[in-house]
Amino acid sequence: MSERDVIRRIRELFPRTGDDAAVVGTQVITNDVLVENVDFTRDVPLRLVARKSLAINLSDIAAMGGRPQYAIVAIGSPEEALASTLIEELAVAARDHDVEIIGGDLSRAGEIFISITIIGEAAQPILRSGARRGDRIYLSRPIGGSAAGLTFLQRKTVGASYAERELIESAIRRHLEPEAEVALGLKLVGIATSCIDISDGLSTDLHHLCDASSVGAAIERERIPVFPDLQRSGPQLGINVRDAVLHGGEEYALLFTSSMRESELSTRVGRPVYAIGRIVEERGVRIDGEPLPPGGFDHFA
Repeated sequence: MSERDVIRRIRELFPRTGDDAAVVGTQVITNDVLVENVDFTRDVPLRLVARKSLAINLSDIAAMGGRPQYAIVAIGSPEEALASTLIEELAVAARDHDVEIIGGDLSRAGEIFISITIIGEAAQPILRSGARRGDRIYLSRPIGGSAAGLTFLQRKTVGASYAERELIESAIRRHLEPEAEVALGLKLVGIATSCIDISDGLSTDLHHLCDASSVGAAIERERIPVFPDLQRSGPQLGINVRDAVLHGGEEYALLFTSSMRESELSTRVGRPVYAIGRIVEERGVRIDGEPLPPGGFDHFA
């Protein structure tokens, strides 16, 4: 079974699941796990692992239009010193985001894992299931950088020119230090008809959104904002730019829908957002008229 099949079965068994966070009254609750040698390696500084583990949960709250408040943390580690370092770094990251850690668990494990549950507040949560025919499809920021950064890390890529070195450094930062769009998520309440964060890749997460809303999507390749300098310098550095943009995961940009025009919506939220297509009645996702199957990350592929 693929991850998508597993998720489909989970929704059959537990009908209230399906969004970036669970909704209980006015609370939104989410959980994510980072596992050593699956999501990160020991080469990555623990400070960045800790911050990323918090950021990916904050991104789920952002996609619901929620305000994060509390966190519960579970850590498994082969060494006490590693666990202590993670706890210290998580404390700093939580303070930076005004999140209070209120509990958790510790365990000895063969490899490091971090599981974080965040509880937030959302009086009017934005669901994946609200997209309507004719809505514009939006991205909150340029994408493709995280996938490129992961490739650069894995290949230990070194750029020859100044532009190449700048791209490598900025893409690695995007991969290791993602920024959750919490402020934008709050501004989208009452504006966005649906929302999801891009964790598995644009192609996969757009399918998730369309499936939840029982609609389809038609997007245009040239309208998708691409991470700075990736188009120019990426190919020389061995990056398949199309795959990085369409299928690259761990972006944590917001993918959302709204009836508002791009210029009007950008003015309303006080920053640029990017219209990349429209919601259509016919099921499935198409790019420039051609089918776009989900090609993002799959834990069980």
